[in-house]
Amino acid sequence: MPPNRRQALKGPDPLLAQRRRGALLGLAVGNALAVPTAHRPLMAVSFPTPAEGPYLKLMGGGPHELRKGQVTEEVQLACCLSHSLRDLKRYDAADALRRYRGWQPHAFDISEPMKEVLEDCLAGPPLGAGRRVWLRAFRQPAGVGSLARTAPLGVYLAGDTAARTQASLEDSALTHFDPRCQLACAAFNAALARAVTSGAGLKPEDLLVAAESGLLVAGAALGRSASDYVQEVTQAAALLREDLVLARQTDPQLYGPELHLHRPLHAVRVAFRLAFWELLHAPTAEAALLDVVHRGGDTEAHAAITGALVGAFHGEEALPAEWRKGVLEALATVKGPLWDVYHPRHLLTLASA
Repeated sequence: MPPNRRQALKGPDPLLAQRRRGALLGLAVGNALAVPTAHRPLMAVSFPTPAEGPYLKLMGGGPHELRKGQVTEEVQLACCLSHSLRDLKRYDAADALRRYRGWQPHAFDISEPMKEVLEDCLAGPPLGAGRRVWLRAFRQPAGVGSLARTAPLGVYLAGDTAARTQASLEDSALTHFDPRCQLACAAFNAALARAVTSGAGLKPEDLLVAAESGLLVAGAALGRSASDYVQEVTQAAALLREDLVLARQTDPQLYGPELHLHRPLHAVRVAFRLAFWELLHAPTAEAALLDVVHRGGDTEAHAAITGALVGAFHGEEALPAEWRKGVLEALATVKGPLWDVYHPRHLLTLASA
């Protein structure tokens, strides 16, 4: 008889590890790269011609004179979410919100939608603040904030569709209750999950199919739990499906009368559609991010979301080494919460969890 052979121990799949790190580093790198162009109405060429300009490396600056490689609200809140997932080994909305509120005193800038929700946490039960703010604004706001922090859920809960979907809906509802925001988070995280659990042969289109499937599952779940808002849920799902359809087109129609890169109206749909368009049409992760930052608008959020998606697909090594190094070393000489708690290097501990 042939000698018994012990089966070789299998370690982590290096491709999947690359994609997990790519998703979370892409979030941070995109955000930091966009600091100089954030909220600027830059003149850019029409799609699909790539937008060009001088912002080809980490530069810092902006209205708060940030250091090169320093990140902003989107990534700092993603760090809060990452710490919560790592410590509890699951998603817990109350713990996530506690950490978001704990971040506020250390923030050098807070977006108006986030500020309003955090202030409303003092006026009633904190877990209901996002809903109250949305209702007071006549069910209109559909900001991009929750989508811009959500990548940790897609990575950490990649293998559990039900838990990932529910966590995506709940985390968005904490601050961005509109069904367009909640469903966008769930669909986006479904795409990230597909990327970080798929081996060789993955195609960009596969991530769009995953997003469509995630949107279907999330729409059904949200419709059951939010029976008072069934009409809004149905409409939101239809609009996000339209965004995925237009992301496949040569022109994603993001300079139009309804959706425009430089206007905050329907902000979550703008960022959602743009990220998937870049995934399908930009040849590399680097090209995708450079196009986003040179188109202006809310580039800190747009580039963070796009960076997470293209980073998850192409992997960590597709992000220029200089960008990665600059982000991970930024603030290394500064002591305090921005390094100890809200620094993007903490995201990578989740990638290896």
